[in-house]
Amino acid sequence: MKKNIQENIQNLFQPTFGNRPEQYIGRDGVIQQFMLGLNEPIGSRDRCTLFLGQRGMGKTALLLELGDRAQRAGYVVARVTAHEGMPKAIIEQFQLNGSKYFDDEKRKLTDVTSRVLGFSFGLTFSESAERQFGFRSKMSLLCDKLADKGMGALILIDEVCTSAAMREVAAAYQELVGDRKNVAIAMAGLPYAVSNLLNDKVLTFLNRATKVELGLISTNLIRAYYEKSFKSIKIEASDNILDRAALASRGFPYLMQLIGYYVIQYTPERGVVTDAIMDKVEKAAMGDMEDNVFKPILNPLSDNDKILLMAIARCGGTATTAKLQAMLGRKGPAIQPYRKRLIEAGVIESPRRGELVFAMPYLSEYLLEHEI
Repeated sequence: MKKNIQENIQNLFQPTFGNRPEQYIGRDGVIQQFMLGLNEPIGSRDRCTLFLGQRGMGKTALLLELGDRAQRAGYVVARVTAHEGMPKAIIEQFQLNGSKYFDDEKRKLTDVTSRVLGFSFGLTFSESAERQFGFRSKMSLLCDKLADKGMGALILIDEVCTSAAMREVAAAYQELVGDRKNVAIAMAGLPYAVSNLLNDKVLTFLNRATKVELGLISTNLIRAYYEKSFKSIKIEASDNILDRAALASRGFPYLMQLIGYYVIQYTPERGVVTDAIMDKVEKAAMGDMEDNVFKPILNPLSDNDKILLMAIARCGGTATTAKLQAMLGRKGPAIQPYRKRLIEAGVIESPRRGELVFAMPYLSEYLLEHEI
């Protein structure tokens, strides 16, 4: 495949977790709302946003896009994945990403000035500040320093979960807002992890944050994007082929990227997408779904977890608790531990009381085919 086609593939479709596609389909409103929130007064609920979504819904990619746009809007961004060393990592990210705005500060400040401002030069803390101050105080100093340049601070946290580090960061954010610092935060995680976060007694203020659920994308939007993308690289796809590709994605962002990627891979340059090519595309895309989504989430599960999943699959992918009890010969309380674990793992969801569904498309078919 020629170099220009390879470049177009990289720009149009990014079928790997955490990469950014050229365009976000069906997420324009989400992005616009957050960016408008950055222009709201300090403390506005839209400056603190929680994104909820299952694996493959584009949470990480969305945070990356928000970070790029916020940077262009005058914010220094610290992006981290939640872990126990997160507070320190956030400080380091702000120092690293904000240092370029202080290249004019070549001379080292005097000891007296350093003690007052907390910095030795640029965004490097003085020895006393580094030694004596914790996360909250260092963030306050950084916000003040950035404000001198007319800039704000944006914290992006992926894979949020309840932890001591998360409590420290969230509590500091609340205090910084109270001190009128120009700081905003966006967090993303699995629905169950975010739910636990909101139920934490120390983090109850996050219930006032804007919550955005990232669900499936309209197949009509996906079809329109496929049509535009394929035309842009001179690949011809009929209406029937476009319909087939969009419907095959079932609105799942990761699968949408896979299908688009493989269409370009398997279609000759300036060629026509045929049904035979689509057969190969769907097979390759499902192979990646199995290897990168299904197997990683199913392998750690217990035998009893898998028995419950198979029962849901045999119900067509949607099952009531009563029906599962009858199928498995177990009473409700006996099912609850497995139900809870599977929801926590992001394998199933409970959209309504007493009902369980799979959290991602094609999992039901995969289970029935492989009889795990």
